[in-house]
Amino acid sequence: MKRFRVLSLPYSVWMVILVVFPLLIMVGLAFLDIQGLDFSSATFTFANFKATFDQTYFEVFLRSMLYALITTVICIVIGYPIAYIISKLKPEISFIILLLFILPMWTNMLLRIQSLNMLLLPEGFMKNVFGISINLSGSTFSVILAMVVVYLPFMIFPIYSVLEKQDPLLIEASQDLGASEFKTFRKVTLPLSLKGVASGVIMVFLPAATSFTIPEIMSRGKLVLIGTIIEQKFKSGSNYGTGSLMSLFLIAFIFIAIFISNKLDKEGATLI
Repeated sequence: MKRFRVLSLPYSVWMVILVVFPLLIMVGLAFLDIQGLDFSSATFTFANFKATFDQTYFEVFLRSMLYALITTVICIVIGYPIAYIISKLKPEISFIILLLFILPMWTNMLLRIQSLNMLLLPEGFMKNVFGISINLSGSTFSVILAMVVVYLPFMIFPIYSVLEKQDPLLIEASQDLGASEFKTFRKVTLPLSLKGVASGVIMVFLPAATSFTIPEIMSRGKLVLIGTIIEQKFKSGSNYGTGSLMSLFLIAFIFIAIFISNKLDKEGATLI
């Protein structure tokens, strides 16, 4: 197998340039007092740590985690029954339904979010078509709704992947032993599908917690989450140090979550 290692060289170079090198720059910026990327006038400092652990940012971080948790729970409540029903259908029918969930993901996410935002405007689609005037745009509800709409497929697919691979003989054996359908689901199907749920939680919670596009558009800039703050730090061009440090903490959080997911799913039964 050693002779094939040369084939991984382009991938290794790609990873170094686009992953390792940017991470090293962020680590360096986290310990520098710098304006933009002018390293000639940069000075070593720990002030970025003090700024990152400011109470205001901590409250924003907790708010981000809360909204991500709410989004994840809603996605589980909606996504698990959908994945379960699809797994029981004929392959050709389940393929069509899964394709319907995939098709919106082929369009630009900004376009989908803007379209959803237009639906929630008081003079938007609902008013023009049905004569119903609603004004949910700019609210917390609209942000969570958009997150659920965007990230729901990432909960459905891992759960479906696990449910579809379950041995039907286990279900038959449970029913032959006198267990009801509900008890069979509770004792057999649900425990065996928890790997898919865990994978879905990772795939939904992490992007929901770090998102800045959705809260920026759906709340019209009123709702500030941790992703929004990081985006503003880099956008201003004068707070790269604090923004880099916040990003590194989120990256560490993501790696820990992925590590836990891999421990729960050593066989690789899900999509992660």
